[in-house]
Parts: sequence; structure tokens; C-alpha cells
Amino acid sequence: MTSADVLKLSAPIIAMGGVWVARRALTGGYQLATGNQPPAADDLDAPMTRVLMFAAGAAVLAALVNTVVTREVARASVKAQAKEEFEAI
Repeated sequence: MTSADVLKLSAPIIAMGGVWVARRALTGGYQLATGNQPPAADDLDAPMTRVLMFAAGAAVLAALVNTVVTREVARASVKAQAKEEFEAI
């Protein structure tokens, strides 16, 4: 197994970690800004608009982190594969 293959296999794990960190940061930022816990989907006392706005923000953030991590891992994988091919010559 080449290092490029290892990078490709590790991309989902790295992305999940990145999304987890981003979600924690979003939750912390919400708490600092409002002084309250972020609204949860099952919290019937929270206004629906606030729940949907937080969920939309979290989804956009997760998609952004996932895309950036996947692209960076793909870029690193191409570089690693080119390096291995160059060293094989």
C-alpha cells in the first residue's frame, strides 16, 4: 500500500475530525454570542427559525470543512503518488 493510498483512506476520518472540531467551535461561538446553549431540534421551547438557522449554519460549516479536507487530501495524494513514481525511476 502506497502513501497515496493511505492518504485516500484517511480522508474520511480526517474530515470527520475536522467537522467535529468545527461543530464544537460553532457551539462555543453560539454560547459566547447568546449566553445560551444552541437550539436543538427536539427542544419545543426554541423558536423554529432559530433551530433551522443553527442547523443550516452547522450543515454549511460541515460541508465546507469536508470539502476543504477532501480536496487537500486529494492534492497531497497526487503529490505523494508523483513522488513515488519519480523515486521509482
